[in-house]
Amino acid sequence: MARYLTAARIKASITALADTRAKAALMDFLILKRTLSVGGQTHVAITQSQPAYLQATKELAGVKLDNSILIGEEKQIFNVFVSQEASRGGFRGGKYISNGTGTTIAGNSWQRVVELTSDDPRKAGLRAGHEAYLEALLLKAAKGAKPSLGETAVWNYRKVDIEPIVGGFAAPADRFNALRDRFVADYSLTAAERDALFSDPAGQITDADLDDAPATPEDYLNGLVAASVPAAAAAATGGTCSLDLVAALAAKPFVILTGASGTGKSRSTLRLAEQLQEHYDAQVKGQIFQLVPIGPDWTSPKKLLGFRTPFGQLRKRADGTETNESYEITETLRIILRACNPSSTKIPHFLVFDEMNLSHVERYFAPFLSLMEASSILEDGENAPIVDKHSMSVISELLNAEDPASAEAESAALLVKNDQPLTLPPNLFYVGTVNIDETTYMFSPKVLDRAHVLEARALRPSEYLAGAKPEETLDLAMGNQLLQEAIDDREAGEGRAADPSQVLVALVDKYGVNAIEFESQRTFTVQVLEGCFKLLAPVGFEFAFRVNKEIYAYMLVWIKAQIINGVAPADAMTHWVDGLDRALFQKVLPKIHGSRSALGDSLKAIHAFLGGSHADRDPAAKYTLGAEASTRIEPGEAINLPPGKEFARCRAKLLEMHGRLLSRNYVSFVK
Repeated sequence: MARYLTAARIKASITALADTRAKAALMDFLILKRTLSVGGQTHVAITQSQPAYLQATKELAGVKLDNSILIGEEKQIFNVFVSQEASRGGFRGGKYISNGTGTTIAGNSWQRVVELTSDDPRKAGLRAGHEAYLEALLLKAAKGAKPSLGETAVWNYRKVDIEPIVGGFAAPADRFNALRDRFVADYSLTAAERDALFSDPAGQITDADLDDAPATPEDYLNGLVAASVPAAAAAATGGTCSLDLVAALAAKPFVILTGASGTGKSRSTLRLAEQLQEHYDAQVKGQIFQLVPIGPDWTSPKKLLGFRTPFGQLRKRADGTETNESYEITETLRIILRACNPSSTKIPHFLVFDEMNLSHVERYFAPFLSLMEASSILEDGENAPIVDKHSMSVISELLNAEDPASAEAESAALLVKNDQPLTLPPNLFYVGTVNIDETTYMFSPKVLDRAHVLEARALRPSEYLAGAKPEETLDLAMGNQLLQEAIDDREAGEGRAADPSQVLVALVDKYGVNAIEFESQRTFTVQVLEGCFKLLAPVGFEFAFRVNKEIYAYMLVWIKAQIINGVAPADAMTHWVDGLDRALFQKVLPKIHGSRSALGDSLKAIHAFLGGSHADRDPAAKYTLGAEASTRIEPGEAINLPPGKEFARCRAKLLEMHGRLLSRNYVSFVK
């Protein structure tokens, strides 16, 4: 009869091993030992093409009962020697197979333990006398217990029938010792290795610790999603991303992140990009994101897009002629070309501009500002090139000489073959981070009008210690779905209708939203926008068609995000005000700036209006500039907010801005 360890007994071993002196790298050493043992060799290749290595990793670290380790997928690997209070709680992505042990043991700190051959792929073995260095390498210096050898064995055999190992023993202590001894044999652990790395306390495996079926990983690994969750969540990869960032990018591919230095502006974008890199790693050649540090001396697009030069190194063309014509190919240009590759057109790619306002954005980013807008208007994308045809032929020659198999070389060659210029692809997203101080420049309305502006808020010191998160998160798979649908919509030219709200009809046609409820919310949105326009026009900040269109596009994404997240369509519509609050915050408020005399009490009036007030209530939704007539929201123009709903983000920001206006006599959205 088959006997398996119960979830409770496995969980006890996890608890016992997590908070010991063991470093995370102990797993790498044990995987190497097991690979050597399975292979029966003194040196083995630690690569995903080697069955012995895959078996060792599955046994010690694989999460699923079927022992699969899916490349690029989150939470397929669990390191039992990592504290569950750590940032990832012991979990690793499936990409660990290709960048885990093999990379770790090649590091400088392992040189006295591991020797590597010059084979291709390199093979790893253990140096003579390596045991003397194991404790310093793999255990923390702080006082505490070494990991238990027996509890490590319990973890190692969590998915297998242990009846052949412990079945001949009735005493719980004898079962525990039998499992420990099998672990020592399977891993070919020497006495010196055991003494250096493990303690050997007594333990037990009682009758209550055994069951006739293997325990489900969800029952003993706290970070896994339970099997009973809705289908939408069960399909997720396990990673998370910023809800606000993904929603803004899906609505408009250009997002500006503001906030105090150190609030994680770059981190949230890079985390999204890195997780998607892992997810798509098997499908793409090279990186799908590029971090671009902006220099203080950038006065033209050359630093981003490169430039053609007649003074390059002499080279011979394919037809035998010689030329000095060349092109300075930038990393930004490479990522644009990779995004254009036919194998990658459905995969999101990211350009992340760090310290975007360290130079005048309007100068170096001008082609992007114009062409990302034109590409959403023009039917023929070739009429909005970012690099012309002649330059593409030079770029293609250079990339082909460098590496004809690269994704960017393939893209360039295809463009030249089809006699096409390079245009901005619909799967490319742009994120810029900004800080405001004496070394930076303010954004012009032209830039702010073309982006969604997100604000990263700093938490209180006590909130960081308590583990609070500064932003709402979304499952990575759902975020990826929103971005892919946005790519499809951009390719199809969605949103070109004269009525900007027409894009919302998809909520009824495709997502099951009640038509009557939809019309009610569309009418509410028009009323909100009308009131904001009326209050902003006298101070010079009325907004035009683009802002209206992009607010409606954002609302489509916002409600889709709720539905994709498993919320019923009727319940998703109750989040309308929350989404509209974000849309106004990101599209309407960022352009507001000016002096006390120019703005007057307009910010207070908008604050009152978004709270449901009008001119004859307190607080009053009205203001007067100089001798001009009062700008008023009449009773019939006031909005009726649903119970429990408010424009919390916008109203808090408006009050903050009004306070700064009074104290400094000048204010802008971006501090």
